[in-house]
Amino acid sequence: MKVLVVLGTSHKGNTKSIVDLFLDEFKNDEIEEIVLPNDLSEFCYGCANCILKGEDKCPHYKKINPMVKKLEAADLIILATPVFVGSCSSGMKAFLDHLAYMWLVHRPNESMFNKVGLVITTAGGSGVKATTKLLKTNLFYLGVPKIYNYGVTTMKMKGNYIDYKNKDKIKKQVKRKTIKIKKSLKKRKVGIKTKLFYNLFKMTQKNGWNKTDVDYWKEKGWLDGKKPY
Repeated sequence: MKVLVVLGTSHKGNTKSIVDLFLDEFKNDEIEEIVLPNDLSEFCYGCANCILKGEDKCPHYKKINPMVKKLEAADLIILATPVFVGSCSSGMKAFLDHLAYMWLVHRPNESMFNKVGLVITTAGGSGVKATTKLLKTNLFYLGVPKIYNYGVTTMKMKGNYIDYKNKDKIKKQVKRKTIKIKKSLKKRKVGIKTKLFYNLFKMTQKNGWNKTDVDYWKEKGWLDGKKPY
């Protein structure tokens, strides 16, 4: 099994510590990491080339495409970020912005329908709930059918969970969450909500405004009854 971690910070603090706890539970599996902003320092220009003309027309395609290949190969995708000013890190946001063309409404990648997601968020104060929702929404619209989340508020600006008074509780929570994730990885299925949104966007593609998207759906055979799951 392959695990891909997209880490929204290069700082080795709370977020990295929680990620490492989860990865200890997958130590016998193949693990890859994308560390932001180290591996992607470019922000999305908002040019919409990826949507209107094709993902290879993105100014940062040479950096993004290898990352997409890693997403395709992974069984478990972990998005992990500290909370910065009430939201995810700028590096994580830039990464997600570059994947806009892969959303269900545009050109979903069929491999995403066979994955499990995990969102990890940490904060020194508020913002865990809002940040978790943002990342879960992104994974959902990328087609990931089962998404778990784990958030921790440490009330500390520095240090890591090792200094946190509830560290033993955190370890137990991580183990329980991992058991659920592994069960989902063994029995993957697409839920009603994902199917509903897929079918909704399928109807919009039949009379779609964007030729690049419509051609993609036609080529996949999705407008003629085939399904990506």
